[in-house]
Amino acid sequence: MRWLLVLAALVGSVQSASAVDVLTSRSTLARTGINTDERVLTPAAVGGGRFGKLWTLYADGQVVAQPLYVSGLAVDTSSNPNAPRVQGTFNAVLVATMHNTVYLYDADQERPGPEGRNVPLWATWLGQPRPGGAGIDMFFTNDPEWGILSTPVIGHAKSIVYVVAWHDDGGGNYRYRLHALRLKDGTHLAPGVVLDAPGLNAKNQKQRAGLALAGGVLYVALGGDGNRGLLLAYDATTLARKAVWASTPTGKDGGIWQAGQAPAVDADGHIYLMTGNGTFGANAGGTNYGQSFVKLRLEGDALVVKDHFTPCNAIVQNSKDMDLGSAGPVLVPGANLVFGAGKDGHLYLLSTARMGKHAAPPQPKAETCPNPNVLQDVPEFARGHVHGSPILWEGPDGARIYVWGENDRLRAYRFANRRLVVQNPKLSQYRPPDGMPGGMLAVSSQGRTNGIVWAVVPLTGDANKFRGVKGIVLALDALDVSKALWTSEQAGANDRLGLFAKFVPPTVAGGKVFVATYGDDEPLRQYGGQTRPQALPARYQIAVYGVLPERPLPVVNQSRDDVQFVRAAVEGAVTVDTARCRPGIAETLDCTQELQRVAGAPSLERVTVSAGSTFAGCQILRVTTAAKTAALPAAVGIGFYSSDTTSGQFSADHGRLVPRSDLKMVGAATLKNGEPAVLHEFVAIVNCELAPGTIAGKQLKPYMDFLGGPPRTVYRNWDPIAGNYALGGETARLDRGAEVLR
Repeated sequence: MRWLLVLAALVGSVQSASAVDVLTSRSTLARTGINTDERVLTPAAVGGGRFGKLWTLYADGQVVAQPLYVSGLAVDTSSNPNAPRVQGTFNAVLVATMHNTVYLYDADQERPGPEGRNVPLWATWLGQPRPGGAGIDMFFTNDPEWGILSTPVIGHAKSIVYVVAWHDDGGGNYRYRLHALRLKDGTHLAPGVVLDAPGLNAKNQKQRAGLALAGGVLYVALGGDGNRGLLLAYDATTLARKAVWASTPTGKDGGIWQAGQAPAVDADGHIYLMTGNGTFGANAGGTNYGQSFVKLRLEGDALVVKDHFTPCNAIVQNSKDMDLGSAGPVLVPGANLVFGAGKDGHLYLLSTARMGKHAAPPQPKAETCPNPNVLQDVPEFARGHVHGSPILWEGPDGARIYVWGENDRLRAYRFANRRLVVQNPKLSQYRPPDGMPGGMLAVSSQGRTNGIVWAVVPLTGDANKFRGVKGIVLALDALDVSKALWTSEQAGANDRLGLFAKFVPPTVAGGKVFVATYGDDEPLRQYGGQTRPQALPARYQIAVYGVLPERPLPVVNQSRDDVQFVRAAVEGAVTVDTARCRPGIAETLDCTQELQRVAGAPSLERVTVSAGSTFAGCQILRVTTAAKTAALPAAVGIGFYSSDTTSGQFSADHGRLVPRSDLKMVGAATLKNGEPAVLHEFVAIVNCELAPGTIAGKQLKPYMDFLGGPPRTVYRNWDPIAGNYALGGETARLDRGAEVLR
């Protein structure tokens, strides 16, 4: 075993309350990838400069399976002699590796141990993994070994975790085994069961699709890899095999791999999957379902096809290696809808009651043809292959479907009246390098509010052909994905992810984001043929992100031209209704949000008043700044020093930082030095009567904040003018546009 057993008496207790569990691939049986009960990770919390990497969790190999999250888990390892002594209740994260080790870690604290290896609650090694080789990995991106590929599944009682591991039994004998481990201590419920079925080739077939558990039955899918795609059903209690279904029983291929996503399951127990390239003949009464959506149901000892859909141009797709099943199907709960997209970039929206079967093309080998038998066929839904399944989330202004295909930006489409609105999708600003596999997605929200799209994408290259490809994690505003709340690159080395883990979506739960990696670092290089990697990552790990502890960060103040004051003007009287302000501290009211609502722009200052106060006589001050376009992607936001002034006396600074996601863009410009800039608008309150005959002016100055380190440091780059800008009273307007802009 590669993990170091540390004998330690750990008595745990849940550090942060959470009722949310992620017990299966993409969170739910519908494979929605959504957590709608995330109360910590709001856009304000993530975009406010105090979100970042908390720690990393040690692993003994690449992590290809999605981490799972279990809240309020009772752990007692007293019956496991190979685990540290642990008793208590924990929020826990489960990690499975390609070295065939399953770790259970405390999700709320790091628990560092010797040699930089975190102390797990327990860890269980399942046996020697299958060695890598060109036959199953032509570019050696998953060298040196293949163990647990698929995302495990945890039973609803949160007592058992089911795992399929690839084993090397010696002498070139490779087998898959289904393991059932007690979640409380990591011990086996029963000996592992060898997967055995007609057509199963444990030497080459990959068991990549996540496990599904429904109605007391485990569903295990296997790829084609020159063989036939298979779906196996096992009794979750006895681990006895119940049924086998081959996607191409009289043909070949038709693998069920779905870029790691598990088959979807509806409320009636129907199984939905998407197959890859392979023989198709169901349109002529046959039983081959390559390149298809398939709906099945377990009936006795047989998995029975209930319906299917195969694109009209399946023959051409097969000839071009355009797997339909390069991602998995997603059910819309309660709507009798299922949708999915594959390598051709089409979105297929189907009725679960009538999926559409196959409409023959006008010409047998037509590259493009209509699919009138489906609810909607959207060409160029994504501009490249889709590997991270799309996600549908319903926000306060309606539903959206998100997808991140290869060679493209993230796309957010409106979804209304049970159809995709094709026109004018919102696009992310970031576009990864060309190549596989696009973005792996998750969404968190509080019901229909505070939606965040979490994406993990390559940063430095094509993750299909190269090793050493670094990844980037992005948090995007779900209502406008062009607004990045945070990225793992903006704070330098502090938050960087490490090596991109192909096909693995982030897991968002309990106020944290758990992201798998292929390790910490490795040279970017392409391998193949007889050339295999010799230098492997120094450390394999899971990155854990969350809200950073409340402690002041060191601030380095600098004079820079990243943001500059352009103009300001005093407008008419402000009409702030204090009845709509939020309660503040010590019988005060916080009217910042109400000012923003009334004025239609973010407030550059905190607006607090005593209960019973009015804004009689106050006026709105509207301010415009110019920010360097090149500086904005790495910035936390734009902030201000802001102080009321009377007779030369300054009040305390009540300026505030406006997160980048909340900035109001009002135009583009060019700075004097020729660099492009973005104009933003802010508001404040000026000319309030503080006492009879005493009117408050305003002193202000903008800055732009960046995070850097280590150690984590705020770099505050101030407008380079000496002193502050003074407005109010007789100075109703100030314009430096001619000095700052071309």
